[in-house]
Amino acid sequence: MIQKAPPIALSKYETAASRTDQFEEDPISIDHLRYGFFGEVGSLLAAVKKYKRDTAAPSERESAEEELGDALWYLTALIRRDGFTLEEVGEATIQELQRELHVNGVTRTGADTTFAEIDGLLAFQSKHLPEPKDVMLYRLASQTSVLFQKHSTTLAELKKMPVSAYAQLLGTLSMLAAKFHLSLNHIASWNMEKTQSRWPEEARYIPLFDAKSPTFEQLPRIFEIKFVQRQIRGKVFVVQRLNGVNLGDPLTDNRTEGDHYRYHDVFHLAYLAHLGWSPVMRGLLKLKRKSDPDLDENQDGARAMIIEEGIATWIFNHARSRRNFVDVKVGKLEYSLLKQIKSTVAGYEVDQCPLWQWELAILEGFRVFRELTEMKEGVVRVNLDAHTISLLPLSAEGTV
Repeated sequence: MIQKAPPIALSKYETAASRTDQFEEDPISIDHLRYGFFGEVGSLLAAVKKYKRDTAAPSERESAEEELGDALWYLTALIRRDGFTLEEVGEATIQELQRELHVNGVTRTGADTTFAEIDGLLAFQSKHLPEPKDVMLYRLASQTSVLFQKHSTTLAELKKMPVSAYAQLLGTLSMLAAKFHLSLNHIASWNMEKTQSRWPEEARYIPLFDAKSPTFEQLPRIFEIKFVQRQIRGKVFVVQRLNGVNLGDPLTDNRTEGDHYRYHDVFHLAYLAHLGWSPVMRGLLKLKRKSDPDLDENQDGARAMIIEEGIATWIFNHARSRRNFVDVKVGKLEYSLLKQIKSTVAGYEVDQCPLWQWELAILEGFRVFRELTEMKEGVVRVNLDAHTISLLPLSAEGTV
């Protein structure tokens, strides 16, 4: 088992996890944490089942990395709410594993416990762990059920779990990691990177992708696009204009039942504002980076445009049943949606953008989209330097 990340102290992981914990200190939220942990265990079981059934499914190792990492996060949050530290549970876990694996007790120096220390007990035991992988998965599911022994309506009624119960859960997670040829240290490191991308301690935009390109190939840092409705042969079209010049073709909803998709280019403008990326808008603005053949073909080419259009359409369809994200606050957009987007753009420059930038691009795009569908017409102002997008009345055109 190779440790790809430096040893991570359990106390350091707990601090990082607590910064991204947005659940309240109340019975409902604590129940949600329990459901979350149970859900990750269930997802792991489902992923293993799917892998055995479907050869096209992601590998077991990749699924385990994700689900075990999320399970570790939820477990840490529950431990903290019961008044324990992950360090305390970690020490109990080492003792538990030593007993179960018949490993002679090791005298500790008093330094912070690390995930690597727990992994070390399993390093030469992965082929000789007490149970097969499938049985161990059932063991984890059974241990998880203990979290739901009593329902509480107030904090005072909450049944606290003993340290030993949490140690059993953490120990089983570590043994499962070994069964999947992973280390708990790697899983903790990966999960910290993921949560930092989603909920950063300090949000800093990455540099604009064309910052080093010739000036004549750079996107305008501040500009306005005018959205105007027109009646053409009895149909409602939306025309986009920049400095008095039409951009692209007039758009309809292209759907029997209207859904305002004719305004969807506002999503591409939001991608520009918060990601500094939109092959579609580069094409419309005739700002492809042709001085660099690689960027011109691979980052600004037809395939990149198709991927961007596909993402915009997929998110739009997803949002229709969610009232176009009207009630979704920053930090609350579904992770599964963001994860799918990141998977779709792998290999393209925008893959460098963390998840929080994608979330802002999506939520801000839909905010302006909702406003535009109400106003019917307007001026969308984009500021790449300030990372903002806003809607103004047509009378405000040309104010920048």
